[in-house]
Amino acid sequence: MSLAETIYDEQAQLWHGPERTAAFDASISIAEHIYNALKEQPTHTYQIKHAAASNQVVSKAQTLSAAIRLATFLEAEGLSHQHVVGIIARNSPEVTQLIFACLFNATPFHAVNPAQDAHAIAAIYAITKPKFIFCNGKDYKRIAQATKQWKPVIIAIEEQMQNILGTAEENQHYRPQQLVEGAAQIMAIICSSGTTGLPKAVTLTNAQLCQVAPYGSSDDVVYTTAGYDWLTGIKTLLANTLYGASSVVSSAAFSVPSIQQLIRQHKVSICHMSHWQFNELFTSALVDPAALASLQLIVYGGGWVAAKLVQRARELLESTHLLGIYGTTETDIVAVCVNATEDNLAGMLLPGVSLRIVNAAGENLGLHQVGEVLIKTNLSWRGYCNNAAATAQTLDAQGWYHMGDLGYFDEQQYLYIVDRKKDVLKFKGMQYTPNEIERVIRQLPQVLHVCVVGMRHELYGDMAGALIVKQPLSALTAPQVALHVAQSLPQHKQLHAGVLFVPQLPVNANGKLLRAVAKQMFQQQQQQLLQAKL
Repeated sequence: MSLAETIYDEQAQLWHGPERTAAFDASISIAEHIYNALKEQPTHTYQIKHAAASNQVVSKAQTLSAAIRLATFLEAEGLSHQHVVGIIARNSPEVTQLIFACLFNATPFHAVNPAQDAHAIAAIYAITKPKFIFCNGKDYKRIAQATKQWKPVIIAIEEQMQNILGTAEENQHYRPQQLVEGAAQIMAIICSSGTTGLPKAVTLTNAQLCQVAPYGSSDDVVYTTAGYDWLTGIKTLLANTLYGASSVVSSAAFSVPSIQQLIRQHKVSICHMSHWQFNELFTSALVDPAALASLQLIVYGGGWVAAKLVQRARELLESTHLLGIYGTTETDIVAVCVNATEDNLAGMLLPGVSLRIVNAAGENLGLHQVGEVLIKTNLSWRGYCNNAAATAQTLDAQGWYHMGDLGYFDEQQYLYIVDRKKDVLKFKGMQYTPNEIERVIRQLPQVLHVCVVGMRHELYGDMAGALIVKQPLSALTAPQVALHVAQSLPQHKQLHAGVLFVPQLPVNANGKLLRAVAKQMFQQQQQQLLQAKL
């Protein structure tokens, strides 16, 4: 794979990706583009619902027909671009049809992961108060309980939605609703990662949805582990639809055996996965290159993956490209790296993206100078729903997104991400970041997952402590980890707070590490160990 180079304006100390060319006209609704794509090759296999017993194959024509009937139902219920439809369900062809119906009717859908707890669901949906919420039948009661304050109409996808499809007549002359507010019209709402608290409701405009990377063609079979509450899930769905690929849909939980079986069975050629899933797959003793032989491209993102592990994956899958992506829910992907050879490498900027590295005073920095990463996408964004303060903190008056990350560029104009700005810690007056230590600990093959936290000491500041999930059957000990770090890093980056082994790390519904919760976990386990010794 080849990508255009990032351009550096040395005088202004700004970096720019190549010029953006619009693949899909943002002045036209994304629904119109989807409608036209589904009209082409109507009998083509569009989605395959993966199941243990038998697979369900859905054509483009079937998807379009169902989406039109559902959109007609939404319109008959009086819903328009001024309303919101909630979707809290696991991936399925039916959920795809529902998403398209909302887009066809220009009614924004608000997607939430069903793995969220009742408190989070209530808080998230209280922001947008959907008039209708579609969910899986087994979640009906807890969704009803979580939203009892405004009592939306709740529809179980497996039963009630099928009744709607069975009774609604398909309008042979149907066309999607046109945009009322142009390219900046809100078409979807999804959740931020929620790593610093409850997730925020992130709006997605028509301009953002029309920016679809050309992944896949009619010869490809695509699979993503991401749900439709995650930007990766939505953008993969759109790419599959607009570029003609077939896709496999599964609601099964991730495991190395299950994903390998799915890829082998359906001859998946493009797979999107989270960073932690990439880590689990290629550190596992069960990884089977023969099962993954059909893969031409693996796209991973959402967190740290060591370059050493990328190289191991390359050795196992010599003809597969490994594409690391960097971005946020608010900005979409802004940089990519093919077959990473160095840690922290985010790669080259995508078309239309501009970037600044700034110091604490907001002044631009040059090559090899670490500072906060600011991004300009030059696409319309309407901010967080009903949260002007948080929107202003993220997007400034000049159109720059404050990513909250620390990074720098090298002389080849490659972007490196060092760590989160808020995660910078200080021990005896010397700064360090968790990622620096985590990167060293990941070098140990017995480590599956690791999270480093800073434990406050009244004299010395932040003492680093490590929470580690070991590989199955590993005999790794805390002294072995501490010694490895001591041999690799200076004194202020040592594990002064110790090492604790845990069965799993705290993550959100999409696998993002919750550092604040991890810190609490470390503190609680330390206290339990001390009490046990008394």
